[in-house]
Amino acid sequence: MMTEEIEISNVAKETIILLNYFDSNFISKISTNFLMLLKELAQKSTITVTIDKTKKLKDQNVSEECKNLIALIYHSYIADEKEKSEMEKIWNTNELLYHNKLREKYDMDNIFKKGHKDNVQLVEYKKPSFLSQLLKRIKSYFERI
Repeated sequence: MMTEEIEISNVAKETIILLNYFDSNFISKISTNFLMLLKELAQKSTITVTIDKTKKLKDQNVSEECKNLIALIYHSYIADEKEKSEMEKIWNTNELLYHNKLREKYDMDNIFKKGHKDNVQLVEYKKPSFLSQLLKRIKSYFERI
């Protein structure tokens, strides 16, 4: 299996196991086709998922991808229009911040400025001349004798 498929099946398994601890009213609002797809994908997973009932979702040892999928499920199946709007604003803001960081990190004007100290100087490397290389070889030859 390819690594992307493995990652998808692992996230599906985490999500299915986590959803088992959710209220039945929450689960009943999720499309059965979607749940079946998650279960099918989860069958290919080899990870072991353990959930601590005493901890909140944000405190569980669950991947970010699983948390993101739970948020997407909530947005798609449970949230009312006001909640959807608020979630979309947060997602859009996060997306802008992410793109700004990437733009700043890979900006062609700044890419060579970061991480360099002002006192860094170039050192000129001179290739030894043919004559000096020949003399070294002759000396090394006579040193072996």
